[in-house]
Amino acid sequence: MPAPIHHKLLDAIQRFNLCRPGDCLIVGVSGGADSVALLDLLATLPGFPLNLVVAHLNHCLRGDESDGDQQFVQQLADRYQLPCELRCVDVSQLARQQRLSLEEAGRTARYAFFDELRTRHHAAGIAVAHHADDQAETLLLRLLRGAGTTGLAAMVARNRAGIIRPLLAISRQELREHLTARGLTFREDSSNRDQAYLRNRVRHELLPLLQEYNPAIAERLSATASLLGEDETLLLHCTETAFSQLACSGAGWNALALAGLRQQPHALRLRLYRMAIESLQGHQQRLELRHYQLLDRLLLEGSTGAGLDLPGRLTALLTADRLLLAPKELLRPAPPRCCGIDALGRYELGNGLSLLVEAAAAPSSWHNLPAAVCYVDPEQAPFPWQVRPVAPGDRLELLGSTGSRPIQDILTDQKLPRHLRGCLPLISQDNRPLWLAGIRRSRHALAVPGCRQAIRITLSGQDQLPLFP
Repeated sequence: MPAPIHHKLLDAIQRFNLCRPGDCLIVGVSGGADSVALLDLLATLPGFPLNLVVAHLNHCLRGDESDGDQQFVQQLADRYQLPCELRCVDVSQLARQQRLSLEEAGRTARYAFFDELRTRHHAAGIAVAHHADDQAETLLLRLLRGAGTTGLAAMVARNRAGIIRPLLAISRQELREHLTARGLTFREDSSNRDQAYLRNRVRHELLPLLQEYNPAIAERLSATASLLGEDETLLLHCTETAFSQLACSGAGWNALALAGLRQQPHALRLRLYRMAIESLQGHQQRLELRHYQLLDRLLLEGSTGAGLDLPGRLTALLTADRLLLAPKELLRPAPPRCCGIDALGRYELGNGLSLLVEAAAAPSSWHNLPAAVCYVDPEQAPFPWQVRPVAPGDRLELLGSTGSRPIQDILTDQKLPRHLRGCLPLISQDNRPLWLAGIRRSRHALAVPGCRQAIRITLSGQDQLPLFP
């Protein structure tokens, strides 16, 4: 008959749809009590067979002790006749290189290793041994550091990275009792007693103190985190719905529509900023609540062209109708490379832009032609042509009119940010504009239906610039 702890495990698996019978799971095993108990519970789950792969990352932080942990895990996997994946990473060096704490560097290396294994083994998830007491400690840690509801939701049973936590309803004491009943040994990590780590002080000092007020404090905190986690799931769904309606993106940039964004409640706006940045960078490292509040102030009080520099070389910019988020270098593109066009061929302009100049038949109509294409009558505008940035005073002879108009006015109508206009290539002949590439064509030398010959110019790479959201 299954033990009560197995019933709790099965209930969590089924309630949160963590995995199905026959699934492959990567099991993170450090050699400590919690992960050894997790492996044994999953390997002996009655009526729920799983294909398990044991994974252990040697952090190389404790010398012979770390190597002993690795050897222990290998022997443990052999005992269960399970495949074992081992890797050594110098976490101390990684922390220095990426300017992370040892804890952050270890977590980064560990989950990168686990995710690699999940892909290689086509696993349904990565099982880790976080339990109810870990949940309580995490909630307290984040409360001490000043987290909002997202942070206080702490750990979820399954996240989008494929991490599953089937032990969140099981206490540390229950896991230790299971190990004793099964006669299982484990490794003690000496760093778990180091009071230099805040988590250890919370575990050994703060929680025991709180237990004097409520002996079931760990259980209560874990239940609170679980409730907040369910609320967070709902809020995430609301944020994703709003994001799908307000966001557009390109190569390396995200943008949110101003009109719709300003109508959202303050709390939802902050979540939308976080989602836009995380979907752009893959993380929110180094960004704090104050940064999102500054973004909100930019949205509500800034004028077109106003910007904000954020950590991680990220910049926010207000265009006429969008809040644009992109790396600094993308929002300050260099001007197009000046060059002469004296023959057919391809011409590289920098910023990922290029022009293809080729002979072609004149178009049958100018209606519905892509903005990235222009046809020129070579009899009216023979080579050489020039490519250069737009200069003050440049004017374009527009189709449908008899005069000309300043190019800067045209760009204002197009709602293109001023500081980005200098990266647009202007193609001219004898200093008379033929085409503001990708934006507007001149009527001068335009190849009209019936022309004996024509030259087609095609602009490529404009989607690399955050100019056309």
